[in-house]
Amino acid sequence: MRKYTYGALTLMLAAFGCQAEITEAQMDADCAKIPTYAKQGEQFYKAKNYPKAREAFEQQAAWQEQCDANVQDSHDALQATAYNNVALTYIREGEYRKAQAWLSILPDDKKSKYNLSRIQDKLDALPKPTSPAGEYWQYAGRGIFETLILKPQDKETYQADWEGAYFGLMGLYSGPNIGGFSEKVTLKAGKGAIVIKDFGMQCTISMALSADGHTLNAKTDNAENCGFGHNVSADGTYLRVN
Repeated sequence: MRKYTYGALTLMLAAFGCQAEITEAQMDADCAKIPTYAKQGEQFYKAKNYPKAREAFEQQAAWQEQCDANVQDSHDALQATAYNNVALTYIREGEYRKAQAWLSILPDDKKSKYNLSRIQDKLDALPKPTSPAGEYWQYAGRGIFETLILKPQDKETYQADWEGAYFGLMGLYSGPNIGGFSEKVTLKAGKGAIVIKDFGMQCTISMALSADGHTLNAKTDNAENCGFGHNVSADGTYLRVN
């Protein structure tokens, strides 16, 4: 049985202005629901109701992370099980790239490696990207992905819509800090930059698409000027999901 160390965290919640005090008893009760989410997911999965199964497994993943954030020992194996459960629902629906995104959260876990190997031929058989246009994901935590969608406008110009999030230690209780933008970007040879101006401040987000078109890397200069929520950043490597 795992020991959750919440004592100081309850005080932290009050210090950060949460609307209602979250007690240790409440957190214990919420963490005790994880097996229930897993069981619900399994039931829907067996019934081939994959969207409902996915909802339950996403709750399993989110709460496993939340509860593991408050223990001293890492429980990556339990988190990987939840991520793989979500991935399996996408595999059943033929959404192999979205399954890959979930399997990539903890790629060194043996379950993740096994399930990725099962769909590698499916991934290889998908049509090769012919332009940067598409949807890209990067994991933000608590069962949520940051999303970047590129829609073609004219030659080499795309509408870039991004939604990002940052979860603090008590993220499922306080909610995430969020940020986003909807801007035009010109990508030449897979590279370009977005300039965001907010209240007289400016930041630049450079983008670079991989040669195979499967991933997109983003890097921000003067991130504090982007106007996003605290610790919210567009930086990182995004995986194409369609």
